[in-house]
Amino acid sequence: MADHDRQPEDVADLNEPVEELTGTMRADISREMVRLYKDYYGKGPVRCRTYLQPELVTVVMGGGYTRSEQTLFEDGKWHDVRRARQIWQDSMQERFVELIERRTGRHVVAFMSANRQDPDFAVELFVLEPEPAA
Repeated sequence: MADHDRQPEDVADLNEPVEELTGTMRADISREMVRLYKDYYGKGPVRCRTYLQPELVTVVMGGGYTRSEQTLFEDGKWHDVRRARQIWQDSMQERFVELIERRTGRHVVAFMSANRQDPDFAVELFVLEPEPAA
């Protein structure tokens, strides 16, 4: 199969050269996002993947709920856990945005955050200022 016929493994491959297997912007953002979760939440996700689009950065994480959160889920208090996690994610906005702006060299115009217990996912979404027309 010719290189131009090859289908990328994921959409993010469309925006970064396939040859860059280590040290990519996606890997750096994922690694730093996990570190922020560990440093400020006390536990980080076990899975993290960053997707880059021309005006969008999406970070999808999984496996990050604490033992106490799991206990509350089992007791039917999933709404309280979700609300508390959302409040925490919102309070991290400045740190998350700084990371994305530093790594992409672009201004973040909007930040959105969501989480879900089953399946266990957290998503951080960053809308970037459009690049100037060439």
